[in-house]
Amino acid sequence: MPKVKKCPHCNEDHSIMFRVQYKPADKTWYFLCEACVLEVKPGNSHYRYGGTWKG
Repeated sequence: MPKVKKCPHCNEDHSIMFRVQYKPADKTWYFLCEACVLEVKPGNSHYRYGGTWKG
């Protein structure tokens, strides 16, 4: 059974998550699912990729 993490953006469990920063004035790293990354990334100058987590 794969490990899962809950995406804080959509509140769903996923076995592959992407470590990103995307909020202005916030240096916190978040684990987001692919769908949420595609939602927050376009045109976001604060977006920063930090790796992929696979459960």
